[in-house]
Amino acid sequence: MMHRVTGYRWALGLAVLGLVLSAILGPGAFASLSTDEPADEEEPSVEEFRSEDSAEADSDEGAAAPEASPQEPPADEPSSSSTASLLPPPAVVAVLVMVVFTVCLIGSLATGLLVHEGVRTGVLLAALGPLLAKIVRGENATLSRGRILGYIEAHPGIHFSALRDALGLANGVTSHHLHVLEREGRLLSWANGSRRRYAASGIDPTTITTLQNPVTGMQRAILETLSASSQLGLSATDLRKRLEATRQLMSYHLSRLDERALVAREGKGRKARWALTKGGLSLLTAQVDAAI
Repeated sequence: MMHRVTGYRWALGLAVLGLVLSAILGPGAFASLSTDEPADEEEPSVEEFRSEDSAEADSDEGAAAPEASPQEPPADEPSSSSTASLLPPPAVVAVLVMVVFTVCLIGSLATGLLVHEGVRTGVLLAALGPLLAKIVRGENATLSRGRILGYIEAHPGIHFSALRDALGLANGVTSHHLHVLEREGRLLSWANGSRRRYAASGIDPTTITTLQNPVTGMQRAILETLSASSQLGLSATDLRKRLEATRQLMSYHLSRLDERALVAREGKGRKARWALTKGGLSLLTAQVDAAI
């Protein structure tokens, strides 16, 4: 979690820096676009036209015709200066890139806050961690961490929301204490989909492996149905009728559970019966205890 919180602090810092720089540099950069445009030429007055006509008449009478000047390039050929004028100034390009980067970063953080439990806790710690460390301290903090650690030891694999609601703690307080316990090496955590799960650091490695790969949906329903049945087990047809699933769907999930040695099959063909193994029973019990 420590590296995760550090990453969120960098992300928040870059987002704030991008907003500040965009607000400071943006108006000046875009104002330069209007100042760079050439001013409209003033139309010559009637007096200027008359003076020019008289000067041309005098020159025609007294002077010989000058030699032809070199041929000017066609007007329709674009020059390098006109091409360069079509491009925005470097300052404007830099501001636009910074604005796009800042918007994408803030959008990613906002999406994570809405849908991902781990992002919410990480951003909360990154933004309010130092303040929470000053507020939550002393004997009450030690007691709260003891409660949290004891509850996690009794419910390995519990996710953040279930732990918070079970102990009646606030989001910030729960996040801070979990961060401190993990930093001290007394807890470990891992991401499981959109949730963040916790276990005591001294947990059996085989148990933590099981908790990191829980069964959900139809597979969990199959385990629960087999657990409630007799030791003789149930046939695939009985399971399919009880869970209202198709034959293909039931065959798929039973195969996946069989690969993980969570269920065992006895017999062949339609008379084959499925029963829960010790590993399947342990996993189901652990998930129920962890409120998964």
